[in-house]
This record gives sequence, C-alpha cells and structure tokens, in this order.
Amino acid sequence: MGAWSSKAKPPLPEARPWSDLPPELAGLVLCRLPFLDRVRFGSVCRHWRHAVRQQTPALPPAFPWIISFNGLTYRSIQDGQVRRLSRPSKSTACWGFSENWLLLARPWHGHDPKNYNFLENPLSGAVIPLPGQLDPDMSVNGFAELACIHKFIVCPNNVIVATTISCPLVACCRPGMSSWSTSLHAGSESYYEDIAFYNGGIYAITTRGDLFKHEVSVDNGNGEAAVSSAKQVIKGNETVVVVSRFLVVSSCGNKLLMVNHEKCHGVQEGYVFKVFEADVEMARWSQVASLGDQVLFLSRKCSKAIPASTHDDEYFRGDKIYFLDRALQGPKKCRSQSGLTSSGLYDLRDNTYHPILSDNLHVGDVTSWFFPHK
Repeated sequence: MGAWSSKAKPPLPEARPWSDLPPELAGLVLCRLPFLDRVRFGSVCRHWRHAVRQQTPALPPAFPWIISFNGLTYRSIQDGQVRRLSRPSKSTACWGFSENWLLLARPWHGHDPKNYNFLENPLSGAVIPLPGQLDPDMSVNGFAELACIHKFIVCPNNVIVATTISCPLVACCRPGMSSWSTSLHAGSESYYEDIAFYNGGIYAITTRGDLFKHEVSVDNGNGEAAVSSAKQVIKGNETVVVVSRFLVVSSCGNKLLMVNHEKCHGVQEGYVFKVFEADVEMARWSQVASLGDQVLFLSRKCSKAIPASTHDDEYFRGDKIYFLDRALQGPKKCRSQSGLTSSGLYDLRDNTYHPILSDNLHVGDVTSWFFPHK
C-alpha cells in the first residue's frame, strides 16, 4: 500500500479554452447545428465568429421552419422542438410571412398610418417600412388593414408585391414610397389565389386556374414602383375540382410551376397533388410527372422549391411535397390520435401521404413555412 501511494500521480492535462477549438472541428460542429444555434455559436467569441465566417460557404442551408401566425414561435420538422423568436414590441401584430420576413403593424387608431406598417427579418433585425393602407376605408381592430393581404413577396430592388383576399388585385411599393401602386383586374370573376415573381414579372393564378401577368416598373427619377394592368397568359381548366392552387418558381429559377391539390375519385385518399409547368408561348399548362431533385414546401403564405442535393438528410429527397394548412381536406394518413393535423408530406413517386409532426399541429393552427437566413 505504501509503495502504491508513493508513486506520483500523472499530471492532469492542461485545460485549453474553447476559443482554441480548431476551425476544422468548428466546421463539424456547425454542420450539425440548427440555424439559430449557428448564430449563437458565432456570438461566443471572436475566434468562433471567425470560424463561422470561414465555414459559412460550405454549410448546408438551414431547414425550413413551421412558423406560427403570431410570428413568435416556430418548429423544426427535424425534431419538432418549439423555439421562440423576438419581436420589436408587444404592441405589434403579425399579419403574414414571406420567406424570411414578417409582415408587422402597429396600432394607428385613426392617425397617420405612415411607418406603422413594416417588414422585419427577425434574425438580422433588418426593417423595411411600408406605406399606409391599401384602401383608406378598411381597418382591422385599430390596425392598418394588413389583414386583407393574402400573400406578399419581397422582389429584387426591394420591391414589395402583395395580393389581397377575395379580389384579383396586385399592389406594389418600395421603401420610402408614400402609397401603394395597385392594379385591380376588374374583368376576372375569381380572386388571385397565389402570386409569384418570375422572369421579371408578377404572375397570379386565379381560383379557376387562369394565369395572369403584371409588369412591375421602377421610376429611376423618384424610385417609386408601379404595377401594370393584368394580361392573361394561360386559360385554366374549369372542369377540374381543385381544392387549392399554388404558384412556385423552380429551384433553378427557370420554370414557373402550378401545384394543384385536387379532389379525385377512385383513389384511396381522395385527394392528390398534381404539378404543372407554365408554357407561356403555347399558352397552356403541361403536367409534370416528376420534380427530379426538387422538394416543394407549400403553404398559403409562402411556398418555395429547394434542391434536394443541398441537404444530406432523409427529409430532403426529390419528388416530395411538404404542405401546411391542408388539414380540412387532409387524408387519414395525416391524422393523429389527437385529431387532424395541418401538415403532411406527399410523395409524387407513389402518390402517398405521410404525417409530419402529427401530434403538434392541429386544425385551426395558422402556420407557414419560414426559410431562415439573414
């Protein structure tokens, strides 16, 4: 016992600060972190921030989030974990989303609504001020009537384009403009169900499947944007029973896709997704049998196509469609013990449905896809 105790204990290894983490190891850690954790990683110290800058070009894009309508919480489809975002003030109301922007408003109570409407990127803190109301005769609970905006898009040159609920109207503006430029297609008997920025123009799809194009121009003198009247480019098929239509630009940017959620007889689930490509020259829709490398994320407020090759994960495989807000027409396979869900996965290869986060999202949840980047 004495001989054993007389032996010198080996010295403990010298502790090294976390800031000395080699860049190659930092890269391995970053690749496995959710987007917000990547941001926090770079905030720890100067060395880790430098590692983030070095690794950013090689990092896989962040997974889309399912964001709640209040703009405060989101879920990851990978782990279902709920996380929170911050907003500039509790008095603001969130009326919509577009990719990585929140559409926010402050109560104006009949006063000048200038600067009361704005867009904010909750990750970078960037803010884009919006003009006042689209229609001065409309207001909702003391807020400027952003509630009537069905969908908005932030286009190149900071041109913001929006369409409203229950009418075929397109409006556009730029930061600093005093008012919206609007174009109401009086000749259409149905409203615009979705819009997309494609090939320099705004394309709008009606509930009947008619495709219209609006040109957007910017005055180089005063910087204000203007939207033209509608031009019909494709006539829809009124004989098809369609629950919802979506417009999505392909991941490579060279195709405009229409995705129909159709009621079909003689199939087990009763509803199928069909994808069509716009052939503007021939003025027709051509059905697409396969999406190839693309994964589509569909929701009423925001839809996007992402190349599957950018992610090495089971969630990103080509020919898949992730959808939200489809619970009222959703198939049985997208239901859980707690009831219907408002999210699901549709596989175009075999026309089958699969649940995602089935115990977290329920009928009545107003959600959208949010694509986290600064």
